[in-house]
Amino acid sequence: MYNMILEKRMISKILLIIIVWGCIRSSAYSYADEIIQSIIGTITNTDESILSYEVITTDFLNELPFKQMMIDLNGYMARNLNIRELYGGSVLSNGYVAGIFPQTTTDYEIKNILELKSFLDERGIQLLYVNEPTKYFDDNIIQEDIGKKSYVNANTDLFLSKLKDANINYIDLRDTFTRMGDNSFAFFYKTDHHWSVPAGKIAAQEIATELNQVYGYHIDLTIYDDNKFTVTHFENAWLGEQGRKLGASFVGMEDYDLIVPNYNTDYTVLYGDGNIYSGTFGEVLVSQELYLPERNKDMYSARSWHYSYMSGGLNQSTVINNLCSEKKKILIVGDSFEQVTVPFLSLGVSEIHTLILRNYEGSLRDYIDDNDIDIVIIAYVASMIGEHDDEASANYKMFDFQ
Repeated sequence: MYNMILEKRMISKILLIIIVWGCIRSSAYSYADEIIQSIIGTITNTDESILSYEVITTDFLNELPFKQMMIDLNGYMARNLNIRELYGGSVLSNGYVAGIFPQTTTDYEIKNILELKSFLDERGIQLLYVNEPTKYFDDNIIQEDIGKKSYVNANTDLFLSKLKDANINYIDLRDTFTRMGDNSFAFFYKTDHHWSVPAGKIAAQEIATELNQVYGYHIDLTIYDDNKFTVTHFENAWLGEQGRKLGASFVGMEDYDLIVPNYNTDYTVLYGDGNIYSGTFGEVLVSQELYLPERNKDMYSARSWHYSYMSGGLNQSTVINNLCSEKKKILIVGDSFEQVTVPFLSLGVSEIHTLILRNYEGSLRDYIDDNDIDIVIIAYVASMIGEHDDEASANYKMFDFQ
């Protein structure tokens, strides 16, 4: 025991010496005063000109030498010391990084979605809710694995039961994935909270099936047959957002599947920043240059491969399939999971609009009226339910449908 304590102290001293020496040799030390002032400014809220703590600490870390080496060293030590929780992430025994979510009433979410439905009903616009699951479909997995309580699936069950009582149609993708017989984790990345590209394609096919069965669409579902796509597999190629906090030495690198249709496609894509792109699915819906080795020399600063699909962002975009003639307009109010859902859904419909409400400054209802929308699809990962309980959450306004 004494030797273990001595070893930890020695490692801590060596790391401290490296950090201090590196800060002196680089310009990282110049941010120290700003970091202190930002903390004071954040707490007292007396100086609006002071940059936020998050911005300044990011600048500090960008200037810090040996950053990647120290993250890897930290992850190596954490793994060997069997530390399961680090920087807000919990590493399960299967190696997946998973979130833990508190209990909520779902009252706020139900109230707002009922008000939105009333607004849509007045205009003859249809509504569909899509539940995107987290990595585990059973909250007991967290209890059994790391001894903590998580309520994300209990919250979802409660919320969906209330949608059913209100006669609001929904898809629960937990059922879809369970039907396929795979372990829930198989549809997700180990080091990233998003689901994989294959999972996004499955979700799109399930939504397309629902549009046919309930909403009067006539999508040829054979367009989703696996033999109509080319899959390029990348082995140990990138590091997810959760893994970047923990270190590749702790959680390992991530595989990736690029999936594009092998049949003829023709698209026009408009992004909220005014950029317009035209071309095939693989040309305009996937930024394949993000996979190049020269773009991934630093795994911690390279752009997440999840965002290679719809790389212009979903904050406000329009995807037009020029080869589809049914001319209906879908509005997807979603989150970043839709990066790999919207492209595949667009294969069967003529026009998809997207909004992410946490970043949208306008009125959702005005957007619906101004764009002659036929159906609104709310597609949220299950952890969005209850985010309004925390005013500091980046997702605080995701269920604000005004």
